[in-house]
Amino acid sequence: MKKFSWFLTLVLVLFFAVSCGDSKKEEKEEEQNDTDEISDDDAEPAEIDDETETPDEEEPAKESLKCEDFAEGLNENLIVGEGSDELERSFYLRLPENVDSLEKVPVIFLYHGFGDTAKNFERFLSGYVNNETMPFILVVPESRSDVFAFDNIPPKGIEWDMMNLKDGSAEIDMFDAVLACLEKKWKIDEKHIHVSGFSAGAIIANSIGVQRPDKVASILSYSGAYFSDKTSRDALGEIMGMKVGDFFSWPDFAEEHNKYPQVFIHGNKEEDSWGYSGLFTIYFNQMARLGAGYLAGMGHDAILCDHGKGHDVAGISEDSAIKFFADHPFGTVASPYKDALPGEFAEICHFFTEEDLVEEEEPEEPETPDGEPLTCENFKEGYNKNLMVGEGSDTLARNFYLRMPSNTEEKLPVVFFYHPYNVEAADIDTVLAGNVNNETMPFILVIPEARGDKFQLSIPPTGLDWDIVTLSDGNAEADMFDAILECLKTRNMVDEERIHISGFSAGAIAADSIALMRSDKVASVLTYSGAYFSNSANREALGTVEISEGTMIPIGSFFTWPDFEENHNKYTQMFMFGDAGSDTWSVEDGLINFTIDFNETAQNDGDYLHENGHSAILCNHGGGHDPHTSQSDIDALVKFFYDHPLGTNPSPYKNKMPQEFSNCVFKK
Repeated sequence: MKKFSWFLTLVLVLFFAVSCGDSKKEEKEEEQNDTDEISDDDAEPAEIDDETETPDEEEPAKESLKCEDFAEGLNENLIVGEGSDELERSFYLRLPENVDSLEKVPVIFLYHGFGDTAKNFERFLSGYVNNETMPFILVVPESRSDVFAFDNIPPKGIEWDMMNLKDGSAEIDMFDAVLACLEKKWKIDEKHIHVSGFSAGAIIANSIGVQRPDKVASILSYSGAYFSDKTSRDALGEIMGMKVGDFFSWPDFAEEHNKYPQVFIHGNKEEDSWGYSGLFTIYFNQMARLGAGYLAGMGHDAILCDHGKGHDVAGISEDSAIKFFADHPFGTVASPYKDALPGEFAEICHFFTEEDLVEEEEPEEPETPDGEPLTCENFKEGYNKNLMVGEGSDTLARNFYLRMPSNTEEKLPVVFFYHPYNVEAADIDTVLAGNVNNETMPFILVIPEARGDKFQLSIPPTGLDWDIVTLSDGNAEADMFDAILECLKTRNMVDEERIHISGFSAGAIAADSIALMRSDKVASVLTYSGAYFSNSANREALGTVEISEGTMIPIGSFFTWPDFEENHNKYTQMFMFGDAGSDTWSVEDGLINFTIDFNETAQNDGDYLHENGHSAILCNHGGGHDPHTSQSDIDALVKFFYDHPLGTNPSPYKNKMPQEFSNCVFKK
């Protein structure tokens, strides 16, 4: 099984490498729907004329955007590139007041991260275009996930053209086209064309710098990397003996080029990261140091800034970022910040030196050494290790992430989130940690770490990182839930009316099991592709296994879950899932072959909870086995929890579903 899995991974990676090389050159000729990862409330429903449209009839071609039509807000259908490289692109444009009368206008290009949208990310700087220090035009390109994303092939998340750039780049085509149009319509200050971005968007910002140093005045990036730098490519490690960095083909800087200055902003080593458990991880702390060394080695000034947090846009305010751009026009080789870093920069930044490339020591272990139990009073922000939960032979040492909002003086909601199989708590922390100060509902975030070494089976079905099979006589996950919650309560900081649970895939099944066993504490639940195995319909849906010729055993019989107590809290649950046949998880090993279709289990569980007196909401996101983790999706999750404190039944969504959940239906 393991050999086959690794062989499959190898094949997929090789396919990925080949596909990426020509991705921008293979625009599909057939009609295709817009599959960019945007929130449902941004999508425009297609209008169909049943009387005139036939299956072979093509939609009228969209009119391409012309330079003179550039306007405030969303600009769509700009044709960039030539020949087989031609693509339709979109972007947001924010203009300062009286832009037509300004003598010279600076331009800032801002690139969003994986899973985000231009609509969401443009808010970072859109309110600052009239900044007194430097009014500017803001350009926020939209990625093309339908062209560059490989959702089922690792490593996924390549929504931008960032792999093979030596023969050009779709992002450069767009940068050139937008800039040329801006220069035609307004009086652009050619000394002030700046680039910024976050995560995948920061990598794109860096690629613009490498390919257009003659245009770029300066760059300020959050958690990015230069893959023209061999040392940075090598730092990505290997998969099955192949260097991950070899998949990236970037040009070098021209020998003579503009030495633009750059600010590299990053977080803590372990927390500011992105990758695939068991495959590879990008540590953006490391990438910032390597990128700064790479630029410094070619005569650029490089400033390193550690905001000390996770994978997030943090550390430097919008005003400080704009001031950096204003202070570094085109041709600035020796930064004016060399003598003294100003304001916020002085607090977290320093100019790069060779000492920054000295290999960092391994991060210190938490204060609690192995073997010594973690006590409630030692709970801390970040990763907590060695919490002893359970009793007697059921005692286990468990680990978890704890994230606190900035204001801890009032009692706060608590959100538990359980990660999927073969993923670590750190991966979820990277996505969610920056949201604990959510305006709608600030909350305490708890991300338990699975104990795969305890629950993982060496025979199929694998994937049992959590204690989710036999629950009738107690459960390790319920023990951990209880222990963490009780410790938080000792600090008098928990709003017991707002204890919520979420999770994805195996983590969603773990979340369902907690809700079942601790319904008296749970206010509401939102799961992505989970299942209740107290529900006989789900057990039956797993099919059977042949243990000997002619002897079949139902796979569902291995799952022993208790029923709901007769009088229990009827919490509301929202079930997020994908299309039938697409949102699945399978085991195919010859001996045991089965598939869980999470579209089916969600439908089953909608009935199951409804029959038990709960409000149940079913939401088909229309995709495959994948959680939706854009900022708008996370905001919607928090809104659902906020609207459903303990005892909310029926749900306030029963009569009218909020716009954020327009793809959802209430089970009646």
